[in-house]
Amino acid sequence: MGDISTFLDNKRIPLKEDDRKQIKGEYPYYGASGIIDYVNDYIFDEELILMGEDGANIVTRSSKLIFLAKGKYWVNNHAHVIKADNNINQYFLSESLERINYEKYNTGTAQPKLNREVCQKIKVKIPQFNEQNKIANFLLVIDEKLRLLEQKYQYYQNFKKYLMQQIFTQKLRFDDNCQYKTKQVKDFLIESKIEGIDDINKRLTVKLNLKGITVRESKTIEIEGATKQFIRKTGQFIYGKQNLHKGAFGIIPKELDGYLTSSDIPSFDFKGGIEPKWFYYYFARKSFYEKLENLSTGTGSKRISPKEFLNIKIIVPEFKEQHKIVCLLEKFDEKINGISNQIVQMNMFKKSLLQQMFVVRINWRCNFKLAKSPSFNKHLLILKNKIIFIIIK
Repeated sequence: MGDISTFLDNKRIPLKEDDRKQIKGEYPYYGASGIIDYVNDYIFDEELILMGEDGANIVTRSSKLIFLAKGKYWVNNHAHVIKADNNINQYFLSESLERINYEKYNTGTAQPKLNREVCQKIKVKIPQFNEQNKIANFLLVIDEKLRLLEQKYQYYQNFKKYLMQQIFTQKLRFDDNCQYKTKQVKDFLIESKIEGIDDINKRLTVKLNLKGITVRESKTIEIEGATKQFIRKTGQFIYGKQNLHKGAFGIIPKELDGYLTSSDIPSFDFKGGIEPKWFYYYFARKSFYEKLENLSTGTGSKRISPKEFLNIKIIVPEFKEQHKIVCLLEKFDEKINGISNQIVQMNMFKKSLLQQMFVVRINWRCNFKLAKSPSFNKHLLILKNKIIFIIIK
């Protein structure tokens, strides 16, 4: 890296969160995890490569570590700023760097870190400039498709949030004559307390930010019988006592029927008179569940007990109205999930191409051509011995 690029770390300027609040603006403020804020000034005004300098992501790689920043932007001291030499395609280099396993370059102790001296010694394979450009141009076609899909995904997410806000504040109704009544959660739910046989391999946890319910990973041996475990059933509402206000709740799916949790993750049966999915959507508004933190009690680690949860007041329409609301919001969920799957598939396709491009040498026979058919457009790339189609609907 030191042979083909220059590190501009000395130009970075960190800003505290309180300071950034005073200078909110239009320019992206980058850190180790990408854009983390927007400010009214900038340091850089050119296309550069940013590499996360510290943080767990260096090892876990749960998100991108390398970013290609364009336009005007600010960078703090948690991301290296790299400018490629003139004979290096910056996009090609950024994709090459994103593929590297950085565990062996980690110099941190308390937390993972990549210092500049180590980064300058990282080795990358660079083909001729013409080859770099062809690879980069091809991958940019995929990136543009991904950008459009992500834009579409965000649009439907935002519109769904808007609809939910309108529906649950009664500004939007299917039936203008529908009656709404103030009820308590205990009018529709009852806590389930069926004790089960302790099984460390069949325990559930609830993720934050409405990410759903999953099987808990445990790498430690626990003392049998130290904590009571309770059987959880399909269709029950479940939440985390400590994190209900952070979106840690959901409805248990079929595939997790019979799994266990401790009393820290209580579960509830629906008694009737309410659509379970409507109840979930009612709670799924961030503006609603974040306020539930006020119900947390206890010393040290505060929690929302089942009693406090069951006393929560909700405004409930007639059952027919609930059903119509659920049908509408489920349609949006189907659309959003479909777009999400397309994004996953496109990323997998790109990953597969990168694997072939950077591991097996490819001889390009021609530039990219656009082929058209009555049903869809194809970006056609002819390689020496094979043809790859990218289908773009």
